[in-house]
Amino acid sequence: MNIKKSSIVLSIAFIAMISSCESDLEIDMDEGGGRLTLFSFLIPDSVFTVHLSKSVNHSSVDFFERVYDGYVTVVKNNVVVDSFAYPYRDLWAQRPGITIKPGDHFELRAGDASGNMVSGFTVVPEVVSISRIDTTRSTIMDPANPGFSYIQCEIVFSDPESVDNYYQLVVLKDLWTTTGNELLHEQRRISFLKDDPIFYIRDQEGSLLGGIDFRGTFSDYLINGKEYKLSIRLPASYATPPESGQKRKITFMLLNQTRDYFNYLRSRVVAEYNYDLPIVDPIKIYSNVEDGLGIIGGISVGTDSLVFIGSGYD
Repeated sequence: MNIKKSSIVLSIAFIAMISSCESDLEIDMDEGGGRLTLFSFLIPDSVFTVHLSKSVNHSSVDFFERVYDGYVTVVKNNVVVDSFAYPYRDLWAQRPGITIKPGDHFELRAGDASGNMVSGFTVVPEVVSISRIDTTRSTIMDPANPGFSYIQCEIVFSDPESVDNYYQLVVLKDLWTTTGNELLHEQRRISFLKDDPIFYIRDQEGSLLGGIDFRGTFSDYLINGKEYKLSIRLPASYATPPESGQKRKITFMLLNQTRDYFNYLRSRVVAEYNYDLPIVDPIKIYSNVEDGLGIIGGISVGTDSLVFIGSGYD
């Protein structure tokens, strides 16, 4: 078995994962429907995408109303770079001509023929690179699950001192299998154990009950300006030799998020956690869109990976 470690660029698969996570467009429903809703998640070296709709007065957060006469204007670094009629048939409008780089300032303005207007802005954060991935060869047994074991991983990175940073750790598994003349590929997001104290910060973001899993998000409150070894546990099966004709890649993604996106994501988690509690209402989702609902946020990604190659894989 060969093991290789390499840095990679942000993949189309990751962008699709982000888009699918946001496709339900969960928003604050306590003020009734009819408010313009604007979403855009700006990722360097990816296609610019934006969503425009209207909120609906509904107890669920999974519905929205299309805007048939909407428009969007994009201002990048104080210059108008695009203005277009929103394609109401599409969940997300894509504008490939708009480039996105760390440090870019974006302002989005949107409206409809009735005179409703909304706006929001963000600055795309800098990439925080992963210095290295350290793993322990010995596996750690889980007393709660006899026969199940984990491998310890340390994700090493240096937090910039001059700015507050808001992170999320995402781990993906890619598996390639050769079968005759075919190459099959599958990808999945890996759940991991979060024992590191950095995941347990000062508050629970308004939750009535503690112990919420905030999907690997954390701030630099404890580590500002320092090199840090972020410790997690992965199922040991991901580090075993692949079968003959297979290649497995474990990709670690350190997302550096704008504070608005960070607050939005965590408020979504709390809303989902409290959704079935009868004493919690209404559903509250963080928004930074002026005169409307939604999020304009930036996400930059530092990546590193472990690659395991089985015998017979070319």
